[in-house]
Amino acid sequence: MSDLILDVCQLSVVFNDAQHPAVENLSFRLHKGQVLGIVGESGSGKSVTSLALMGLVPSPGRIVDLSSDRDQAINFYTYTESNDKKEDKVINLINLSEKALTHYRGSQIAMIFQEPMSSFNPVYTIGYQLLEAINLHQQVDTEQARQQAVDRLREVRVLKSLEELELEYLKERDRLSAVGSSATLPSFRQYFRQQEDLILKKYPHEFSGGQLQRVMIAMAIACDPQLLIADEPTTALDVTIQKEVLLLLRDLCKTRREMAMIFISHDLGVINEIADRILVMKAGKQVEQGSKAEILSDPQTPYTQGLLACRPTKAFKRNRLPIVEDFMKRDRASDSTPNDASGDRFRPISLAEEAQHLQKLTGQQGEILLSVKNLSVSYTKAGFFLTPRDSKRAVNNISFDLYRGETLGIVGESGCGKSTLARAILRLLPSQGSIRFLGQEISNWSSQDKRLRDLRREMQIVFQNPYTSLDPRMTIGEAIIEPMVIHDKFKGKRKQEAKDLLKKVRLDPNWFDRYPHQLSGGQRQRVCIARAIALRPSLIICDESVSALDVSVQAEILNLLKDLQNSQTQDDPSLSNLTYLFISHDISVVRFISDRILVMKQGEQVEIGAAAQIISYPQAQYTQNLMDAVLELPLSESSWQSFLPH
Repeated sequence: MSDLILDVCQLSVVFNDAQHPAVENLSFRLHKGQVLGIVGESGSGKSVTSLALMGLVPSPGRIVDLSSDRDQAINFYTYTESNDKKEDKVINLINLSEKALTHYRGSQIAMIFQEPMSSFNPVYTIGYQLLEAINLHQQVDTEQARQQAVDRLREVRVLKSLEELELEYLKERDRLSAVGSSATLPSFRQYFRQQEDLILKKYPHEFSGGQLQRVMIAMAIACDPQLLIADEPTTALDVTIQKEVLLLLRDLCKTRREMAMIFISHDLGVINEIADRILVMKAGKQVEQGSKAEILSDPQTPYTQGLLACRPTKAFKRNRLPIVEDFMKRDRASDSTPNDASGDRFRPISLAEEAQHLQKLTGQQGEILLSVKNLSVSYTKAGFFLTPRDSKRAVNNISFDLYRGETLGIVGESGCGKSTLARAILRLLPSQGSIRFLGQEISNWSSQDKRLRDLRREMQIVFQNPYTSLDPRMTIGEAIIEPMVIHDKFKGKRKQEAKDLLKKVRLDPNWFDRYPHQLSGGQRQRVCIARAIALRPSLIICDESVSALDVSVQAEILNLLKDLQNSQTQDDPSLSNLTYLFISHDISVVRFISDRILVMKQGEQVEIGAAAQIISYPQAQYTQNLMDAVLELPLSESSWQSFLPH
């Protein structure tokens, strides 16, 4: 018990307007150097649990005692060394006042949130905010606080190591000497301080998402906490940056600091990478808990099996993805579950079948819907007296053909030009090069061109965030009808048409008068898809349209997109053979939905080819690096098949 950090007993949290507790009688223990992964869908109580541990449950939420057999407690074990003796102290965090909690919050219990940009004050430099956190909890002078901030930034690899800086300094000195320059370099010490100040004086918007998340980690560990809580800290990051951050957190926890960590995620692939033990939650309750090996190799509950099975994998392509509800139906119906929830619906697709389908789409009988040749997009800095050299190419010389009925996946890290390419194709950005859509050259059409307005009926886009894509003042029915009004379609039957579209995306037509805030994230994304297909387009661009969703909801949306594309499942011929340009940083998702994949890096086209070929036999080292960074579950095809509902 000497290494015990946290002992949570029968934790319950309720909100006044909720019918059920947000967290109900949750218990777990956490030891020094251990990582506990808490996994579950949105609304399962993961984040509320973390906020309760920090004493930050928002009003009208409150911690209550719902247990009849054990006393509720959040026992936090602190360890201090004085006079060569180790002193243990146990504090029940529930009993502490707000003032007393501030002593532990930030100093001994720290938290990393999901969205780093919203966690920093944009008007202050990151150096100021780091120093503020250190000065709040430690009795140090200004120079000591600055040195601690620098050390933490160096620890999370935002700042270069002293060895790297020294090597840079020597190279610059040799370069100046070789060219006979009269310029003089500052001393080693001055040079190091200049480089440190460059980072400390930067504002949050001057960092990338991955860098900013590292700065947040530096702030969290600035006061040497014994417990670190990470709430979805890698959800919005690229696969390569995500893996770097996970390795950094695990390294900090295991080797360098021996602190305990609670890592919250809805993605079991991420949990597998970092956790020692796993706690699965559903509707505020514990579903099961055990070691990582036990939970991932032999899940005992249908809910956990569903979370495992509904996640796409890059190892093989499936006919469609199961969802958690398939497993819950099996559990409720026991052995009487009908066979339509199993079997061929979820079978893996062979490489021969994939090749045959791709040949059918792109062969002699295939129709090229969109042809992009040597497309480039440049951004120019604002200001006078700027030359063409002051511009930057966000997209450089991209070429591909997209066939009717095909799905082309575009993958790459953030900033590689994926979204810029999509906006150029939609003629929302000026570009150079050729864009032929439905046989017409549209690259020289201006945004005011009436021909472009008419053509936009044939091309639509589904964005990443469904909440910001919908006007909160409009009902979902009005949102679906709006493009019909703009393009003067379906006069006299628009309401019925909107209800039919809701039915097509598997929403209740009676929800026509509901507002976006009354729907979940997955339901809102379905509304966005219904709006996108309202004009019966030929091409839909999906720009990270499932990246913010839980794995189960993500599976539902991906199945829906494939069903809409499959003419055999449609009662509306005008919706058959939909063509998708699917943009994502999630390789596994792209593998499931795409026929071909285009890889981009820093605006350049790295390679393009059949999805199976790009995933299994990439030609470029950059593509191989992307594949290696994908976090996969340790499941073989046979193991995955055994989880399926029968």
